[in-house]
Amino acid sequence: MNMAMRNKFVQQYANNYVETAVSEASPHKLVEMLYEGALKNLNLSKVFIEQKDHEKKAEFVNKALAILNSLRAGVDVDKGGDVAENLYGLYDYCYRRTLEASAKNDAEIVSEVIEHIKTLSEAWKAMPENIKRSSKEQIEQLSA
Repeated sequence: MNMAMRNKFVQQYANNYVETAVSEASPHKLVEMLYEGALKNLNLSKVFIEQKDHEKKAEFVNKALAILNSLRAGVDVDKGGDVAENLYGLYDYCYRRTLEASAKNDAEIVSEVIEHIKTLSEAWKAMPENIKRSSKEQIEQLSA
């Protein structure tokens, strides 16, 4: 098997693995996966800013921005009250700072965003197990 064919096979396998993981994940796990993806892409963005590889930086900044946008869009401000508003505001702040970091090629700003997302991720992972395993419907019933 030549290298191009092997790489295509590996990429196809990876895509199928991710699709399966997403389709089988609980709502809690999906958010956890988004945090992991955001951190991975922000860290890579920072590396490519430092290496002055603007093409690769743009690729990973765009992925991080898409994830931050998904996190922001998933916040139900109407049902979540002050906590949801604060979370939405933090996601929005991280999104804007990531744009600024990209425009200025500023790795320190990326580091700041990474710290915010790390804090959220750690808090998310510390959530009680019974909440982690709950479906969206069960969570809505708890908050009603």
